[in-house]
Amino acid sequence: MNITRTAHEWSKHSFFSKAQRYAEKMLEKNHSDWEFGFWSALTLEILVRASISNISPTLVADGKDWNNILYALDKTPNQKKFIAKSADISDLLRRAESLFPDFTTEMLSFSLIHINKRNSELHSGSLPFDDVSSSSWMPMFYWVCKVLSESSGETLSTLFGTETAAEAEIHIEALRDASAKSVKGTIHAHTVIWNEKTEEEKEQLIAQAELLSNKHRGHRVQCPACNSVALLQGSSIGVPRNEIVDDGIVEKQSMLPSSFECTACGLKILGYSKLVACELGNTYTATNHYLPMDYFGIDIEEEMRAAMFEDNNEPF
Repeated sequence: MNITRTAHEWSKHSFFSKAQRYAEKMLEKNHSDWEFGFWSALTLEILVRASISNISPTLVADGKDWNNILYALDKTPNQKKFIAKSADISDLLRRAESLFPDFTTEMLSFSLIHINKRNSELHSGSLPFDDVSSSSWMPMFYWVCKVLSESSGETLSTLFGTETAAEAEIHIEALRDASAKSVKGTIHAHTVIWNEKTEEEKEQLIAQAELLSNKHRGHRVQCPACNSVALLQGSSIGVPRNEIVDDGIVEKQSMLPSSFECTACGLKILGYSKLVACELGNTYTATNHYLPMDYFGIDIEEEMRAAMFEDNNEPF
């Protein structure tokens, strides 16, 4: 008789499969949703365990009780009412820093903070993932996931899927791009010029920017140089989400910013990495409302002409 052996719950396979499950839940949410951040923290915590277990499940065990190590070796501890306990995530993150050369101190600090938000979400009345800009944590999150996935013998593609992995590489590259930080000097220069204008000139330019920055032309944001209304342009990422409403279909598409323009002070910023450097890199949602005929490409006049020649009353 063949007996199918299931993987140990502390094995790399079990942990990584669970990380994939959490990542799938994360990707069901828009970047601006609090649940997107929440599930990302859960994904990260399990991925840390998967990467360490890939070396040995014993490294995941809480070393305060040697029976936990015995359990990690797939042995049954001879202790009554034994409940296996893995090490605290803070300890595991410090082990990861020692075990993986590419897992930097900066990554350790980010991971501790990000996972602690998950603890606050579950064990307090605070809302740590509400109103948090995605650009403030998502690039580093994906970079940490890349390092840990590769340390597990996996890739970003096996964790998130090919499409999201490609998006993640854009975020990571933006974080690595040190030259992008020069954009702050450009912003400062525009601020100086703006402050030299008279109040009357400012009022006219602010009113003009308000008029020209139509939300149908882009995503409205506040200019970092003059605080006027300005526009972000971007490209679509991921699959659009559709919702049927009373008068039609609402399509919501996540967008990755690629350019910024302020008509008030003239500031222009091109490139996602530069937008991230000045905190304009948050993904946003483009919403379109369609009538059913437009969404499905139905030509009403053609349908009516065809109906005029149909006869559904012919005898059998």
